[in-house]
Amino acid sequence: MNYKIVSLYDFCLTPNICMLKPIMIDGHNYSLIMELEKRYVVPCTVTRLMNRICASLGTTLDTALNYSNRIFREVNVNNGKEETMIKLPIVLSVFNKPYIFFPTASPKKNHNTWILWQNFRGHSLIDQQGIGLHFKNEVYTEEQISFTTLSRQQYYASILYFRHMDDMLQHHYAERILSTVRNDLFLVP
Repeated sequence: MNYKIVSLYDFCLTPNICMLKPIMIDGHNYSLIMELEKRYVVPCTVTRLMNRICASLGTTLDTALNYSNRIFREVNVNNGKEETMIKLPIVLSVFNKPYIFFPTASPKKNHNTWILWQNFRGHSLIDQQGIGLHFKNEVYTEEQISFTTLSRQQYYASILYFRHMDDMLQHHYAERILSTVRNDLFLVP
């Protein structure tokens, strides 16, 4: 297939992204970007692309993974588990709009694909390892991933989303209280 090539520095995170998938073209690593309306490639690995996305938002992939790790450590402690999570979803925020990406493999592996949870609608079984991925706008693709892994990642992404939104609300509430206290300090009788 011939895809339009977009420079790494011209790539932008948009709410239309469905999936970032590693592919090889002429022996070189590329990232296939599947959006709701189009598909194109960026000439770099998916890990490098995710690092670039994170950098453009003032963070790093490691920092995003550490945030997820903290949240899931709290969830596991509250559920009485001491489970180590390897395939952590991440949250990236743009103007208080979270983007939740979940990986299909360990996040730093070359064969890992990142799926944007907000545009993902479900999956269907094709065979033992084949899964049909369904996104908004009837976007569809087939991937080699286990049903168990995909189901678990959807579940973890939903937990991350709601925990992150809870953190955001608590932070906003704390800021409002602090702002009110600061304003009260300067009131003249």
